[in-house]
This record gives sequence, structure tokens and C-alpha cells, in this order.
Amino acid sequence: MNNIVLCTNPRRDLNFRCTLAVRELMLKKGITPLNSILFPADETVFPEGIEFSPLREALRGAQLLICFGGDGTILHAAREAARNAVPILGVNVGNMGFLADLEAFDYEKVILAVEGRYAIDRRMMLHAEVERDGQVIFSDFALNDAVVSKSAARIVKIAVFGNGEIISHFSGDGLIVATPTGSTAYSMSAGGPIVEPSAENLIVTPICAHDMSAKSFVLSSETEVTVELGRMRDKTATLSLDGADSAYLLSGDKVRVTKSKYTTELVRVNNRSFYEIVSQKLDTGE
Repeated sequence: MNNIVLCTNPRRDLNFRCTLAVRELMLKKGITPLNSILFPADETVFPEGIEFSPLREALRGAQLLICFGGDGTILHAAREAARNAVPILGVNVGNMGFLADLEAFDYEKVILAVEGRYAIDRRMMLHAEVERDGQVIFSDFALNDAVVSKSAARIVKIAVFGNGEIISHFSGDGLIVATPTGSTAYSMSAGGPIVEPSAENLIVTPICAHDMSAKSFVLSSETEVTVELGRMRDKTATLSLDGADSAYLLSGDKVRVTKSKYTTELVRVNNRSFYEIVSQKLDTGE
């Protein structure tokens, strides 16, 4: 495996140091990786003598993407990687790191992936689109979740449908539609269930609902979830995909969420089960 991209978040110095350590390790093996960054950055933050390219450009023809950072780094990279069918190996230099397979202290194991000694963990993704006055004005896809949330102090009125049938309606701070991968993120914090990432489901979780009967639902991945916004008195709401603001929503807008045609391929070199990871990250083990 020769066409390898190292991707880092330029806003964290520790990410750079870990990235450079892996780069040196690979150079000693006779492999010259491409270096990429997630966000535009002042060139003064780059190590001297090393060039960094935009991720979209670097991934053309790549065989493996190695991400350095937390889950946010992998989430930001996942869409470009999925478009190019490039598997991702995550090295956790952040906090939780549910998506990463390696921790910063065992970064040398990246060589196992370079040598082809790894397994692929395929994760379903979401497709989300916004319809306004009968026209689709926005569409994109995500690995973790699509979140409809208020953008002002007032609550938002929401009606949720599955394949055209009403599931729930309530007033509150918003609604999360998550994949099993995203079940350990915002959805879990809002009271949603933890779902095995190998499953294919849509998890619908209200956010601070002003209705005790508003509960989380686990739906088939073949379900089309439609979120309709009620009157908001000239206020707006926001659709966020994987934590990034994606579209502003108005009264009457419809957000449709379905299973995406894309998947994220996560590289695994460690033989850790999902239960072991959850126990470690959430400190639920004894």
C-alpha cells in the first residue's frame, strides 16, 4: 500500500506532532505519504519543509486515509473519504475517540494497516435534504447524525413522520436522527439508546421535549423520516450534519432523512469489541 494520506486538524499542535511521528515511521519503511489538513490554516503553523494539501485533492487515488485527532476530525473527513471509497484509520489524539481504532500512545500500529493487516468496519451513513415550498433547497450526507435544533431561546414545534405516518409531535429544543455510529454521540446525551454500530437503523431522539410522552424510536434503515417544523414566529431553526451547521430552517420546512448510498469504512487493526470500547470510553466497566 503506497498511496496513503495523513490528515490532521491544524488547530491542535499535538495532532501535528503525532502526524509527523507517523510520517517519519512511514518514510523509514520507504513510503512517502501525502499530507493533508481539514481546515484552511495560516502557513506559519505548518512544520518547516512539509507541504499540506486540501483533503479533497489529496484523496484522489488514495488507498488509505489516516486521521489524527478526535471523533470530530474523523467526522469531518468521512464525507470526502466516502465519496472516494477510501477507508479511514483513526488515531485518537482527542477525548472520547469512539471512531478511532488507535490511541496516540500506540500510533506505531499504523504499520499493520499499511501492510494490509486490517479488517474493515462498514458504517451506514445518513442522507438529509430540506424541502421548502415543494423544492429541495439543500441535501448532504453524514456519518453520525442529522440534528434539527432551535436557533433562539424559544422552543420549536416538531412533527415526526415515518414513511408518511405520524410517529410523534412535540415542542422542545429539537430532534436528532442518528445512525448506530452516532448513537454514542449527541443522541446518547439526549437520552437515546446505544445501538451496535454494525446494525442498520435510524434512531430518532427528541431534545428536551416539553412532553413526557415524547420518546426515542429505533426505526428500520429503510424508513424515510420526515421532520416538519411548526410555526416559529419569524424565528429560524438549524439543520446540523455531524455537528456542522448545514442549513437554516423556516416555519413549514420539511427535513427528510434516509439511509445514504454512501458508507464509511473504518480500518481496524486492534481486536477490540464494541462492548469493550463502550466500557472503556464511558467508564462503565469495573
